[in-house]
Amino acid sequence: MNMKLKKLLNDIQKTEDKIAELQEHLKRQNTLRQQMEDIEIVKSFRSMKLDSRSLLVLLDRIQKGTVTIQMDEDGGITVEDAKAPQKKENNAEAHRPPVGQMTEREVLDDEE
Repeated sequence: MNMKLKKLLNDIQKTEDKIAELQEHLKRQNTLRQQMEDIEIVKSFRSMKLDSRSLLVLLDRIQKGTVTIQMDEDGGITVEDAKAPQKKENNAEAHRPPVGQMTEREVLDDEE
């Protein structure tokens, strides 16, 4: 076999091996990044010092998109209702408790 061809085939094999190794490394790095992000998310929610039921209500509202979360300059998070309360006196949304607190009605609805 031609020496140049043999050298080229060896070089191709080495390159493919290196690519496979780097892809595995990238996969491990992405997994590590995801784990570290998850830890930061858990820390942020734990710092809110909510009881279990309030935390579940908050997480449910986040999944439904009814609250927004913003990060401040200090790395803390702020949670606000996504819908601005309307100024009508009879509007039920205007009398809703702050995020993380539940009315007695919500507690009963969750238990059913």
